[in-house]
Amino acid sequence: MGLVATLWLVAGPADAADEQANTLDPQDAAHVPALVEKQQQRYRALQDEWQARHVPRGLARPTDAPTARDSNVPTVGIRLQDVDYEIADGIGFYVKSLVGALVPNTAGAPVDFDDPDQYRIQVHAGEVTLSPAQLDAVFNRYVLTHAPRSLSSVTNHTRDGRLIVDVGARLRGFLPPIGGLPTRLSGPVHVTEDNRLAYTPDRVSSFGVSLRPLLNATGLTLADLTPLDRPGAHLQDNTLLMDPETLFPGPRLEIDTIEKVTLSERGMTLVFTSDAPEPTFNDPPVEADSYIWLQSGDARFYGTVLVNARLALVNENNKRLHFHLYDYRAQTAAGRIDGLADGTLIARVPNTAPSANDKIVITENRTPD
Repeated sequence: MGLVATLWLVAGPADAADEQANTLDPQDAAHVPALVEKQQQRYRALQDEWQARHVPRGLARPTDAPTARDSNVPTVGIRLQDVDYEIADGIGFYVKSLVGALVPNTAGAPVDFDDPDQYRIQVHAGEVTLSPAQLDAVFNRYVLTHAPRSLSSVTNHTRDGRLIVDVGARLRGFLPPIGGLPTRLSGPVHVTEDNRLAYTPDRVSSFGVSLRPLLNATGLTLADLTPLDRPGAHLQDNTLLMDPETLFPGPRLEIDTIEKVTLSERGMTLVFTSDAPEPTFNDPPVEADSYIWLQSGDARFYGTVLVNARLALVNENNKRLHFHLYDYRAQTAAGRIDGLADGTLIARVPNTAPSANDKIVITENRTPD
């Protein structure tokens, strides 16, 4: 007798009860292990938190229900505290505090940090200071980068309520369009009714000699001699009108009211206000006195959309943050990004943006490509 037959005789045929006992109960098949069930409950709770839209009070409300790819919040709330904000090439300003919103020019689109002309910064309240060096940069590297140039080599000084400007003035009709007559202008700056900054020098001199008598005798104005008409800066008669909304490279600023301007050795300080209530933000979940905090809305970084944004940007050594807008990719790539369970991202970055020739430091949780 073969081995299989012998085993069959010993074991005997299975009866109906045995077959029933060996059949998997449908209830058993549907049972989810306690560990998995606990994880799924935790995930469902977190998913509700991820999709919760914590729109700062005072900003635009959602337009529709959220989806996995669109929070349907029309703007990205932004709050800056004690930040050196550099747009590019030394152009920027120090932000003591600022609250507002990033508004895409195309309704419904995410705010794209790789395209600063695609969105604007709606300022609700804040205080910023342009140092003399930053004033130099915005004029020499942006406003006056056109031909023909009536002004060149601008150097600014600020003190005791006055703006002092040393500049090479190419007097139209008097000097050829090369070089420039060394000219010093000095005077106060005030806010106009249409929310611009008006600089009217009451002292104009060259080589220490006042040019006022010449201007008065000839009836000529500064605009006659050195015409200037650029976005953000227009010379009208003897007054330079500056519009902070268009004075800087994109993204464009939207300012409800410039409440006041002051001049000190630190630079030109502007205080912004609005008739609308000041937006109320949550505190960022990080212990830092200097930060940029994005709350609500959708933003695109590195070509990836961060839906229902909650992002804190801080210095990696807990120093004052110096943020480089146009070089944000290099700056954040040189730092570290941590994710919290509620979906918040915390980016800890160096204050310098590495150049193309700098060696990339690979952190312990990243492997070479």
